[in-house]
Amino acid sequence: MKDKNLEPIIILGEEIDPDNMPKLYSWARTNPYTLEKQLKSIADKWHQGSIRSALVNFEMDLEHS
Repeated sequence: MKDKNLEPIIILGEEIDPDNMPKLYSWARTNPYTLEKQLKSIADKWHQGSIRSALVNFEMDLEHS
């Protein structure tokens, strides 16, 4: 269900939308600095620096844990 009142949040130049990335969206709302640091680390270590890939994979990991 889409909530028209929630605007996407931009972290490291990437859009985090509440409908497609609800776990990361919640984290971005409460502690964007920590999420940014975590995404940079994941992107550098596992995704050849791609923040987009890190976002998608991190959201999937959080949904399945």
